[in-house]
Amino acid sequence: MPRSNHCPHCHHDSLRRPPRAGVLLVALAWAFVVVMLFAAAQIGPFIMFVVPVIFAFGASAVRVAHDVAFAPPECERCGKVVLEEAPAPAVRGVAVPRLA
Repeated sequence: MPRSNHCPHCHHDSLRRPPRAGVLLVALAWAFVVVMLFAAAQIGPFIMFVVPVIFAFGASAVRVAHDVAFAPPECERCGKVVLEEAPAPAVRGVAVPRLA
């Protein structure tokens, strides 16, 4: 089902969605962390000085990747976040079954 770019708040076609390659971005962030840990293991006893830096860069890289990849759509015109897609309009003349 195609995703619409229609904002339910201001009725303008200007939704900015996260990139479709978001999962790839998260995978690259984790690969970056693994490479940094491997490189740190190669420096020997100086690893105790490098571990806080590795943790800071690794944690921020993974967090930013998740924030970018899985962000909710946002309207560029009004700036509001669209949490759900608008429901399909009801069609007149179609019977809707009731639950008992």
